[in-house]
Amino acid sequence: MEKREKMNKYKEIKKLITAAGESVEFAEFGDGVSDEWIVNAEDRLGFNLPNSYKWWLSNYSGGEICGAEIFSIYEQDFDTVIGGDIVYMYELNRKNNNFSDEKVIICEADDDVFYFDLTMVSQENELPVFSLKNNEKYAEDFIEFLKRRITEIT
Repeated sequence: MEKREKMNKYKEIKKLITAAGESVEFAEFGDGVSDEWIVNAEDRLGFNLPNSYKWWLSNYSGGEICGAEIFSIYEQDFDTVIGGDIVYMYELNRKNNNFSDEKVIICEADDDVFYFDLTMVSQENELPVFSLKNNEKYAEDFIEFLKRRITEIT
């Protein structure tokens, strides 16, 4: 993907998040997760998080779309954190054999569960998002996932 195309995608999602109002509850733009915590999470997980997801973490930190939490990084010790921290959820799901190791759950909504498929990393370090309900690709990357969720349920 060209740099200009990528920047337009980020501008577009930023506008969509702002326009969604109270339906989307993310931190203020710019109040994101530190690069240090993102690196710590990747080290702990043993794989790189997709670039578009890291952009969202760095800029919005985390939050919910219509009450469904998008898993993020809580910036707390991974051995004691609980809740929607992506490291905690991944390790919990592996421990309980809920999903295969290639599925990284990013959102458990009322209508579906969404996950990154680690077997499908692109050259641009992106991962598609799949729906667990039908095991079909829901979005090409994390930004498209946000866009679809916001437009479908708000």
